[in-house]
Amino acid sequence: MTFKDYRDIIRQMERDMQQLTDDVFRGYFDRHVGGGRFWVPSVDIHETQESLLVKCELAGVKAEDLQVSLSADDKTLTIAGIRKEARDEQGGRLQCHQLEVYFGPFEREVAMPPQVRVDRDRLSAAYKDGFLIVSLPKLTQVVESQPRRIPITGEEDVPEPTTADTAEEAS
Repeated sequence: MTFKDYRDIIRQMERDMQQLTDDVFRGYFDRHVGGGRFWVPSVDIHETQESLLVKCELAGVKAEDLQVSLSADDKTLTIAGIRKEARDEQGGRLQCHQLEVYFGPFEREVAMPPQVRVDRDRLSAAYKDGFLIVSLPKLTQVVESQPRRIPITGEEDVPEPTTADTAEEAS
């Protein structure tokens, strides 16, 4: 490799340092962050009259390599999976000049808006053209907790004490 002037040397050094840094951090994260959860897919959330829609950008991920779940308290949507790199793409590489597309496992936890209640029986997800769309329909009838009056009856309707109550009175 021949250099025309010192700027070419500096540019090459910058590329080499960037590659070295990428390699070091990729190795660090592979070992120290959940077994390689290095990349985090982008997510959009928007609300319509009928539902919450979560759109996740997952180019290169196959539908069978995805898992989507909603927490028991409806507060967190988790999207997990793996983006695999074909072995034939890796084989002929002599030198990498830029690496920005990450492969391997990922997991993205998305906080749901707290004011929206979803109908767990009608959740759905579709994957097309590299986008995962999760539809979380809103509850159509929200049961509001209202104060409830408890009627008071006369003495004749008072239930008989149980054995535990009688033992407490004797002591």
